[in-house]
Amino acid sequence: MFKAQISDGEQIECDSYEVGERGVELYDGDDEFIAFVPFAHLLYVGNITEDGQMVW
Repeated sequence: MFKAQISDGEQIECDSYEVGERGVELYDGDDEFIAFVPFAHLLYVGNITEDGQMVW
């Protein structure tokens, strides 16, 4: 599990992500597209441990 931290404070959980030329695409456990986050608005993407802690 991953979490993307957006510059406006929003956090989006996802199961996988792909880094593209202009940002990251976030996907759920069924590989369904969740969101596109441009690099200009992305602070980081990090792992989430089983107890909910962010690891980056």
